[in-house]
Amino acid sequence: MIESMYNFSFKNRIAFNYIITTALLIGVVFMIIYVVVKISVSNHLDQDLQREVDRHSKEIEVKDGVIALRKHTEWMEREHNTVGVDPVFIEFLDAEGKLIDKSPNLKDSELLYIPDYVDNIVTEGKLADKKIRQEQVPIYDDDEIAGYLLVAVSIEGSTVVLESLRHVLLISYPFILLILFFVARIIAGRSIKPINDIIETSNAITRDNLISRIPLPHNKDELYILSDTINNLLDRVEQTIEREKSFTSYASHEFRTPLAVLKGTLEVLIRKPRGQEEYEEKINYCIKEVDRLNHLVDELLILTRYENQKQSLKLEDTAIENLVSICLKRFSSQIQNKGIQVHTNITPENIRIKTDSYLFSTIINNILSNAIKYSEQGGIIRIDVTNENNTVIFVIKDNGMGIAQKDMDKIFDKFYRSYENDHPQIKGFGLGLAIVKRFSELLQIKIEIASQEAKGTVITLAIPQS
Repeated sequence: MIESMYNFSFKNRIAFNYIITTALLIGVVFMIIYVVVKISVSNHLDQDLQREVDRHSKEIEVKDGVIALRKHTEWMEREHNTVGVDPVFIEFLDAEGKLIDKSPNLKDSELLYIPDYVDNIVTEGKLADKKIRQEQVPIYDDDEIAGYLLVAVSIEGSTVVLESLRHVLLISYPFILLILFFVARIIAGRSIKPINDIIETSNAITRDNLISRIPLPHNKDELYILSDTINNLLDRVEQTIEREKSFTSYASHEFRTPLAVLKGTLEVLIRKPRGQEEYEEKINYCIKEVDRLNHLVDELLILTRYENQKQSLKLEDTAIENLVSICLKRFSSQIQNKGIQVHTNITPENIRIKTDSYLFSTIINNILSNAIKYSEQGGIIRIDVTNENNTVIFVIKDNGMGIAQKDMDKIFDKFYRSYENDHPQIKGFGLGLAIVKRFSELLQIKIEIASQEAKGTVITLAIPQS
């Protein structure tokens, strides 16, 4: 049954689970109603019996151990001489249980006598095929039992009421559950409408259609949270795909540019014979373009390799001073060509960090590359490293052309270059800071950039040391 239930639709499963819970609850409620009514009817009958016992006990007198009625004739003419809807039956017995007198409505029948009982006893039985409830009360004479008073009332009416109630409850039970099932399906259908919206929206979304969003329900419940979460996910997917489209577009453009230059240069060379010096000039130019192309491929491979990587970091103890020295040697020729002064201050000199040396050196290389590239002839670059509260602060400052305020929000975007049109002589692909940002995230380094046009740029790296 459980396996077949999972073949139901989600709406029917909700309704089915609701009905199971409701069935148990209604079943318990119906049982309580029946038991309460039955106890109430029994109490009512017991009260009737007690009233009759009290009334007839007052009409009895015992003389010399013999039970007699004070007004026998009147008693015989009272309501007991006819059988009513709920008649009362009376018997008087002596101490031996022998009949002394009885109400006329008993006719040839007698009530059930239970010997050896000295206390009141209430029982149920039958009298002429009628169900009765009977009470047997001992009659005392000087602390000795002189006889018994037997009082019985018909419970046919009460039995009919209880039977009718039971039949009504049993018959109405499945009908109520059936009605509730369909009502639950309707309510469940309305409740899960956002899920249908999710399905429809998901079916409508393709790579070329990322603008569809799930309508948010009016009630801010779990389905609202689910819909809002999926919408946020779709926003992120759309942004990622748009970035990938932009990345592909820029990448293809950047590849075409050096390839077009190479093709154009080589086509010029083969049009006519040229001198040795001109050949060497053009070939050297082509070699530089090939180097640029290789550099672009390397940076794209780095980004692709680490774009979604969150593990496989090779953490090792690294000396900051050695790492800075290696990076500066790599750019020594560019620094000398532009006459740039580099001032390094590492306090204390033996600062060490636990990091991935390759990723961290790539971060420093790209920052230094930009600092050198955008510095004027004879510029100054400062590198300050300090250890503050278990965090290494690495600052690289230059006095170059700086970054325009309008470009600050885009500096980490792939292929974005500030001043690209104003300074075509400055070569690059706009991938350096994108790599810096990604590697900083992998190493949990907090990066901050402050810059002013014509005054320079300050990049601060906060490296946590756990």
